[in-house]
Amino acid sequence: MSEVVSTPPLDLPLVGAWLEAHVPSFRGPRSAERIVGGNSNPIWRLEAASGRYILRTQPAGALLKSAHALDREVRVLQALRGSAVPVAAVHALCKDLDVTGVQFYLMDFVAGEVHRDPRMPEVARERRAQLYAAAIDMLATIHRADIDALGLRDFGRAGHYYQRQLHRWTQQFRTALPEGEPTMEALIAALEKDLPPDDAEPVLLHGDSRLDNLMFEPGTERIAAVLDWELSTLGHPLADLGQFLAVQALPYDYLLPGLAGIDRRAAAIPSIDEQAARYFEATGKAPRDMRFYQAFAMFRQAAMSAGLKRRAELGTAVAESALHFGKTLDVFARVGLDLLEGRARR
Repeated sequence: MSEVVSTPPLDLPLVGAWLEAHVPSFRGPRSAERIVGGNSNPIWRLEAASGRYILRTQPAGALLKSAHALDREVRVLQALRGSAVPVAAVHALCKDLDVTGVQFYLMDFVAGEVHRDPRMPEVARERRAQLYAAAIDMLATIHRADIDALGLRDFGRAGHYYQRQLHRWTQQFRTALPEGEPTMEALIAALEKDLPPDDAEPVLLHGDSRLDNLMFEPGTERIAAVLDWELSTLGHPLADLGQFLAVQALPYDYLLPGLAGIDRRAAAIPSIDEQAARYFEATGKAPRDMRFYQAFAMFRQAAMSAGLKRRAELGTAVAESALHFGKTLDVFARVGLDLLEGRARR
């Protein structure tokens, strides 16, 4: 067993028996294979006589308050099912810790392509801009979702989104890393001085908007499913757009690869300004300066990385990469400062 990773044991016979008792269409569990990827909730590919599924569980060990809330994931996925936002069907959520020690839920397996490298080397050059356009259009579709019709009006607090989020993530960062980190502290101070006006109606936020959280139908620009809703909430729409754009400013050789140092024109990848313009056109909103929103996204990534470092040091991380993210959280903070001060390439 790794010194930093602790995967909750999965007792397939017990889990399978619970699923057969609570999911009418499920029968005959055969195998469960851990899918490596992500640093939050462990994911398993479950094979059964009735088909292939995804099982998502909480991590082992003590959990931070409000973190790893599978019930929130399940709620938003069930609300979106059948809407213009494609998601996998959820079959059941188990909160009984006696089954396998952690909460878990079962969802359909969705086949498709996930583009983890934003350069898309595996994609024909002439298709890359179309895939980025599809991603931006899906983000706009999420933000147009009718939260009242979906029953999600109470899915998050209204008003002062950035003020609340800055306070929350700063607290979590300082709890996880009490010794602090100079670049991160500089970014926090800069963001506190540059808070934008509270001028937008709350929308459904994905919370972790990135190219690799989209499942595309193979060989097409059609999105089969939007993945990983753990951080979803209600809030300011530019938080999601800022996240989608900001991660592209990371170094291309970082663990979470970006596009810094890449010739976008040569790679046929739209610029940050072109992507933002498409979003504003799709939503009918006036264009905005995106520097704060991108910098805030990097601040939040850095704060989450501090939490990953803490879990890794406790031996309860979900993936080996947790410790690396934690030790290099200054990368996120530095990129955030560069974005806020306009030094990052567009």
